[in-house]
Amino acid sequence: MIFRGPESFQYLSRKEFQHMGEIMERVRRIQDRTQLPDLTEAVSSLIPHRFSANGSFHIQKKTLEIGYSTYGEEHTHLYATQGYVTDPAIQLLQKTHIGTVSSEDCLDMPIPREVINLKLDAGIKSCLTVGVRGVLGLCTYYAFSNFDQRLMNRLRTMMQILAPHFHLAYLRATSRPNEDQPATNQLALTAREEEIMRWVAEGKTNWEISIILHVSLNTIKFHLKNVYQKLGGVENRWAAVAQWQSGTGGLLVPSAARPEPRSSSIQDMPPPRSEPSRSPQLPR
Repeated sequence: MIFRGPESFQYLSRKEFQHMGEIMERVRRIQDRTQLPDLTEAVSSLIPHRFSANGSFHIQKKTLEIGYSTYGEEHTHLYATQGYVTDPAIQLLQKTHIGTVSSEDCLDMPIPREVINLKLDAGIKSCLTVGVRGVLGLCTYYAFSNFDQRLMNRLRTMMQILAPHFHLAYLRATSRPNEDQPATNQLALTAREEEIMRWVAEGKTNWEISIILHVSLNTIKFHLKNVYQKLGGVENRWAAVAQWQSGTGGLLVPSAARPEPRSSSIQDMPPPRSEPSRSPQLPR
């Protein structure tokens, strides 16, 4: 299985990153199913698109639930009953241990002719689906169609950052309190770990944070490794930010899971920029 390399991701502008921060704040206020349209519609301000949908997929049960869709009744029904089993993102959730996947991640995954015909019949010209792995096999997915094909890599990059936040919001909106959520024993972050997470949430790279805090790059990596474990064993900085900002534990991949290595990474994606050496006051 061949994955796309980091060259397929795109650097985001400071304005785009700030806009995504606003979206993260917005989705943390989602509490029930009536607000599910806000998840995928929020992306339209970044990447305009015609169709969007979100839902959940259970790996063990092989079942799909549509939370919200603008694809039309007929296409939504065909996808929910037939098409989803061949969706590259759904297949990757079943075949790998990667926390966040998309239909554009794998270079050698063929698309069946039936799926191509289904898209043509529905007038779908471009499409990206993103899946987020959850505990006990419960995953969420997000689909976008008919956007400028030239913006595919940019949308994929943005969803790598936003998807963990969407995942937590979707589960919060569709689950009763404490329903099907395993108990977690999260440890409190230290003051230095909290400070580092504030800078990570601001989009700073590990190198930038090391300069701001006047410590070595290895020290930052060491602290982040501890933070990942304390937040439930999340596998990357964006999942960590989602867990840290939401204060919700146990909804993303637990530490027992062993994520497969992949060639593509956006760990140090945001471009460097100078900031005053003080901790930003972000909403918690």
